[in-house]
Amino acid sequence: MKKTPVALVVMFLAFAAPAWAYYSNGIGLYGNLAGNGTGAGGGAGLSLRYGQFPVIGLEWNFMPNASLIGVSLDAWLVNQSIAERFSYYAGIGGYAAITGDSYNTFNFGGRIPFGLQLFPADSLEVFLEISPMIVLVPAIDWTLSARLGFRILY
Repeated sequence: MKKTPVALVVMFLAFAAPAWAYYSNGIGLYGNLAGNGTGAGGGAGLSLRYGQFPVIGLEWNFMPNASLIGVSLDAWLVNQSIAERFSYYAGIGGYAAITGDSYNTFNFGGRIPFGLQLFPADSLEVFLEISPMIVLVPAIDWTLSARLGFRILY
């Protein structure tokens, strides 16, 4: 009985995939325009996409008084085409990061990424992502991050 809704979701996502979905792997860079996808401000990151595995973001910021090393993991629940080379995605994910001058603050929480994708070339994706985030550790709070970046698809 529980398999029917799961099968319907899988079929929906398979038919909703854009024409360039055969490029299921990608690697790229991004910068944080506002906030940070792993719980602190600023920084840059490495984006990794591999098949249907959740998208991984590895972030770092080694500025004075704002050092950070973190990781985010986002599963895209929707990834649909809007126009020929333009699509959007929405998902759910989480993050963990270590911040502070001596790496003494642990951050952990959830993310809800919403993104727009532009494919100017067959193997290039440019994305803009906004993620409302709930901070669970060190204290319950919320924040917002915005990322702008690109991925080379293969």
